Amino acid sequence: MRKIRGCVALLALTASACGLAEDEVVLRPDAAGEVVIDMDEFSFGTDRIEVVAGETVTFVLVNTGDNEHEFMIGRNLVETDLGYPNGFEHDFFETTTPVVDPPSAGMDMGAMDMGDMDMGDMDMSDDDHADDDMGDMDMGDDDMGDMDMPDDDHADDEMSDGDMGDMDMGGEDAHAGFMVQRRPGEVARLTVTIPADVVGEWDVGCFRGRGSHWDAGMRTTLVVLAA
Repeated sequence: MRKIRGCVALLALTASACGLAEDEVVLRPDAAGEVVIDMDEFSFGTDRIEVVAGETVTFVLVNTGDNEHEFMIGRNLVETDLGYPNGFEHDFFETTTPVVDPPSAGMDMGAMDMGDMDMGDMDMSDDDHADDDMGDMDMGDDDMGDMDMPDDDHADDEMSDGDMGDMDMGGEDAHAGFMVQRRPGEVARLTVTIPADVVGEWDVGCFRGRGSHWDAGMRTTLVVLAA
């Protein structure tokens, strides 16, 4: 019995020396190139995600929690003047363009002027408003006939209740960078070909609740391995 216990202790010591945790959860792409990530209160369901540069990977983001969550990847944590975490200085997606399904789940806050946000570049939600003609709107005595919305892609908009689609920044300070947001029960697929210039470790985080989700432990590490 002592010999068995001694072997177990030796294995644990060896694992510790190699930097491995006995109960560490590591996610890697499956045969289809998918990594399923469970977003709940308050974690991503894994200690580490490993991908290889050059691979095309699809992050399947499933919000199984009761709160809205977001998925961001970057380096160098940024804090507000009040001291709460608010995104990353360097965005993982600076040199690549991911594909998000549904498109309304993703947004690049770094591409927006947060002081004077241009809503024309936002793909907003789920209703088809492609046939809406604002030029025919009758506002009484106001002349709105020349009102044009040329750059708006409203193919997925849901505007019935003043809902800005999946972008809900109420009470939040905007943080630059690409993110995917999902409400409870929603799923999004983020597909990206991993660039060669992002090899190394990156942080994954959710900064909802003015950084309280991050503080509560909703973060993990993305490791990009060289091909």
